Amino acid sequence: MQSFSIHSGKLTLRGLTYGEGTEIVIALHGWLDNCNSFSPMLENAKLNEKWYCVDFPGHGLSDWRSDDAHYYFVDYVDDVFNLINQIGAEKVHLVGHSMGAMVAGLFASCFPNQVKSVTMIEGFGVITTPSEDVVKQLRQAILKRYELKNRATKLYKSKEHVFKARALSTDLPPRLIALLMNRNLSLTSQGIKLTTDPKLKNHSGFRFDEQQCIAVISEINVPCQLIIGENGYPFVKENLEKYDRYFNGLDVISVEGGHHCHMQSSQQCLLQVQGFMQQNGAC
Repeated sequence: MQSFSIHSGKLTLRGLTYGEGTEIVIALHGWLDNCNSFSPMLENAKLNEKWYCVDFPGHGLSDWRSDDAHYYFVDYVDDVFNLINQIGAEKVHLVGHSMGAMVAGLFASCFPNQVKSVTMIEGFGVITTPSEDVVKQLRQAILKRYELKNRATKLYKSKEHVFKARALSTDLPPRLIALLMNRNLSLTSQGIKLTTDPKLKNHSGFRFDEQQCIAVISEINVPCQLIIGENGYPFVKENLEKYDRYFNGLDVISVEGGHHCHMQSSQQCLLQVQGFMQQNGAC
């Protein structure tokens, strides 16, 4: 395992690399997580590929977007495009969890010539808003921005307080919560603060509608697989039922665990990922 940093415009993206090999894998984590999301899969594994596990902007140790910028889902596709160009890879395998899975799918739709395969873990399609709710969505986003702009930075007395707060919204055991959150923390003289940008919690000002989501999926012509946790988020299975028929072929695998099944059933997930990559261009 080695740390890396990539300069993309005025932003610096940071992350961890695992393994060596000519095949390149880009690993994309979920919302409010970081690249440690993939550590249980990779840290003690035999890898014939080189994995780049990146912190998205505003997450982990990567830079925040500027004060006047916001976090639009589509901009993460641009971040992945810049990362691939910076490391000089011609074609890569994409492995994404949750939000990262959605980014991977959208990237593959836009740039299929740069992608060998896509593995989506507990993420499928994109989050949509009905066309008739577009004004409501934008209004809520602007109001939320104003609310958060005037909110003081939250400080925690200890790491344990942060871990307990995260435990309220996940089924991960304490060990894995600590692994994730330790990369999202910073020690200050006043206490512990999160390194994640508070603006990440703003409502999105724009989302695709259902027809746009179908159009995106229909453009994906690279091999794709979806790994679902047996106790994962219901919306993933709901999206699968809704959009499966628009894929040009999709392998679906169920493993033990919840939304973070790649951390809970790490070896099983890695076997599925590596097996799929070997079928689609990996040595």
